[in-house]
Amino acid sequence: MKTNIKCQLNLFCIFFILLITSCGGSSEEVKTPVSSSGSSFLSEGAITYDAKAIDPKAPVVEITINAQGLSMAEMSYDKAELKVAAGSTILLTLENKSTDESMPHNFVLVQKGEEKFVADAGLKAGLDANYVPSIEEVLVSTKMLKPGEKVIITFPAPPKGEYPYICTYPGHYTIMKGKLIVE
Repeated sequence: MKTNIKCQLNLFCIFFILLITSCGGSSEEVKTPVSSSGSSFLSEGAITYDAKAIDPKAPVVEITINAQGLSMAEMSYDKAELKVAAGSTILLTLENKSTDESMPHNFVLVQKGEEKFVADAGLKAGLDANYVPSIEEVLVSTKMLKPGEKVIITFPAPPKGEYPYICTYPGHYTIMKGKLIVE
């Protein structure tokens, strides 16, 4: 009888250990809600960033990006990679060089890995919001530009790291993209 109880206890311990170890160690990315409405989610470890906190003493880096191409197959930003120093202020000029009215573009700087999430949320935000959702995954954005239009925005460089930028016009984000590297 004692042997039978020991055997059952050992089996219970093995089962319990397997249960505990199978519940942890998930490789899925954890999302933490950032708004009281629960409509926005931010990746664990994402940066806190204030695009309006410009240091008047910071060096200014002027960058011009052209949105180009006459079709979905040809569209792109003329710069796929931008590099700036941490602590600098960025003076960004975006110009839509397209001539086809079906090619509006914008510039949206987002948290790393959040391109699809932002683009999907942009669809829900709609044209009135320039397809830019009001969520923390969006660091900086311009308005939607028609062909021939240009806009200039100023913002502080985010903390050191890599940040994707995309066009959030429907269907564009997978092709209209680049990355900002802050060193």
